[in-house]
Amino acid sequence: MLCLGRMTSKTKKNKAHQHLNLKELHDSFVKYKQYAVGTSQATIRNYKHNFKLLTQFKPDIKVHDLSEKTIVNFMEFLNTRLRKVGRKNIARPYKNSSIATVRGKLSSFFDWLVERKYLNENPFHKIKYPDVSYTDARAFSPKEFEAICLAIHTKIHWKNLLIKKRNIAIVMFLILTGVRKEELLGLRLPDVDIEREIVKVRAETSKSKRSRIIPMNPELNPYLEDYLYFRRNHRTVFFWVSGTRDRGFTEHGIKHLTNLLNKTTKVNCHLHRFRHTFATNYYKQTHDLYGLQKLMGHRSFKMTLSYLRSMPDEHLVEQMKKITITEFL
Repeated sequence: MLCLGRMTSKTKKNKAHQHLNLKELHDSFVKYKQYAVGTSQATIRNYKHNFKLLTQFKPDIKVHDLSEKTIVNFMEFLNTRLRKVGRKNIARPYKNSSIATVRGKLSSFFDWLVERKYLNENPFHKIKYPDVSYTDARAFSPKEFEAICLAIHTKIHWKNLLIKKRNIAIVMFLILTGVRKEELLGLRLPDVDIEREIVKVRAETSKSKRSRIIPMNPELNPYLEDYLYFRRNHRTVFFWVSGTRDRGFTEHGIKHLTNLLNKTTKVNCHLHRFRHTFATNYYKQTHDLYGLQKLMGHRSFKMTLSYLRSMPDEHLVEQMKKITITEFL
């Protein structure tokens, strides 16, 4: 009887979990990821954004709603809902890569629920993972990067010389180091050692939560020295400064910069394209995949390889010309 009583109590507990508000559980999940795991703010924002999509589909969603059928209906919702494109609201199917992103962030939450006995099974486990193949060239072409340089040097009229020198230095820094947005904005003065020609990416700003050292390309030095001369009166510890106040350059500021470049050049100047451009050019000129992995701060070669999809076909032609039958094993 005692054993039966315990089973009944456990059953009641499971049933109680089934009706828990999913929003409250997701808040706990986000808090755990942020403070116990140390997940980056960018990833935290992605967790929140993708969960918001789920609540748009079903505002009062509960734990017991998390079934394979619900997730399939949710994916249908993603592909048929109206989204603002330009000035129009249109239904535009999600790319497989976008579906994979949504799935990844929600699946992490569902696994957390399973581990803590709120959920019996992750509803994604029986659903085939989307076939993600990248065909777009993420790296800038030489013509595109030339347009960016022309715009930032001559076409855009900056408010003052500090802003101009800062923005030129930022563009060159991104293209010659391949750092992520959070790593760029989190840089502090001691992290950039021009004399020793190194840049230190601290663990707390890195997506991988590991610090790394990036040797500085000599071509970058003059741009940084020029910028530092004009920021000499600022006291903030952050390397990149606001153009209006003595504080660090913000995410809003970098978004304004890229939007201005988009408008002026008609080129998609998404910040991550600079990272792809760095990776593509580094590998094209060095063929050093291991070194590129370290510079990019990746945990696996697979992630590094995904950045090389912009490698132009002519590079493959040149590599094929180097292969000789005499070198075959």
